[in-house]
Amino acid sequence: MEVHADMRQAARCGAGSARARRALGAVLASGLLLAGCSTAEPRIKTETIQFVVAPNANADNAVAVDLVLVYETPLLASFLDLASSAWFRNRDQLKLANPTGIEVRSFEVMPGQRGPQHVISGRGSNAVGAFLFANYDTPGPHRARVDGLPVVLLRLGEKDFAVAAPPPS
Repeated sequence: MEVHADMRQAARCGAGSARARRALGAVLASGLLLAGCSTAEPRIKTETIQFVVAPNANADNAVAVDLVLVYETPLLASFLDLASSAWFRNRDQLKLANPTGIEVRSFEVMPGQRGPQHVISGRGSNAVGAFLFANYDTPGPHRARVDGLPVVLLRLGEKDFAVAAPPPS
């Protein structure tokens, strides 16, 4: 590798020479660049969420939906198996415990509603994870991780929801 060759060159030239200082500087700069690349956390791909609500969704009742944007990688595991009932029961406490680690964007949709379309912008595009929770009256996880889809089509049904990429136009 070229970095190792530069280190050997610096050793051969002696620490005080200009050539050695340049070689050492190149090695340090390369190390910093590599370190910066290796510690960069992947960001979400999600840019837009489109809502489509069935006429009989949630037994003809409004459905609360939370988009949770996670900014700290260690917090991701906390959401992977979290049921929506636990999320909505503990949401305020989780937000207080992690004021910079998560952001919550809340929606309430009515049966038969088409829309809204939510664009993730601002700080949201720097999140490392994105989860949707729907507060249904029926038991179930009602949770989905959506950070791998650029556009999320959220279909809220009678007893649960599904996410998918929208069909090509």
